[in-house]
Amino acid sequence: MRRLALIAAAAPLAALAATPAAASGFHDLAAIDSAVARFAGAEIGQSGGAQAPVDRQMRLDQCAAPLALDWYGAGETAVRVTCPGSWRVFVPIMRTAASVSAAEEAPVVSRRDLLRVEAGGSGFRVSRSGEALEEGSVGQAIRVKINDGTRQGRVVMARVVEAGLVRVAVR
Repeated sequence: MRRLALIAAAAPLAALAATPAAASGFHDLAAIDSAVARFAGAEIGQSGGAQAPVDRQMRLDQCAAPLALDWYGAGETAVRVTCPGSWRVFVPIMRTAASVSAAEEAPVVSRRDLLRVEAGGSGFRVSRSGEALEEGSVGQAIRVKINDGTRQGRVVMARVVEAGLVRVAVR
């Protein structure tokens, strides 16, 4: 009886090991595609779905935990798929021209919003907090007051990356 219970418990594991991805120790990329389709509510190649299947040349470690999925980017342009404590993949989402232009034109930063101001170059990146002096949409340059400990602050031009984040060009 005990042997029968052991065999019954091992059967699902044996079936899992029979899949090529599990046998190789890598995560099944088709499972990522399916998870993204369920999360986005549209199949690969459809508006609102993944632009293309996940690159089959990737070798991601088998994920023991359930995958975590969330929207990424201003206008939800990608799905971030995360294996907690291991790897993360960004899957671009197909958008219609109307939804892309509406997302790009809609202001994501309003005047007086608190922002993270980033600047960086080859091999480094720094950030500070700041305050938007005007509203802006993704890709637009706006004036931002950097909190530098003085009452006046320092005003710089920065490009809006997404809600709450702007980037200053380093020359």
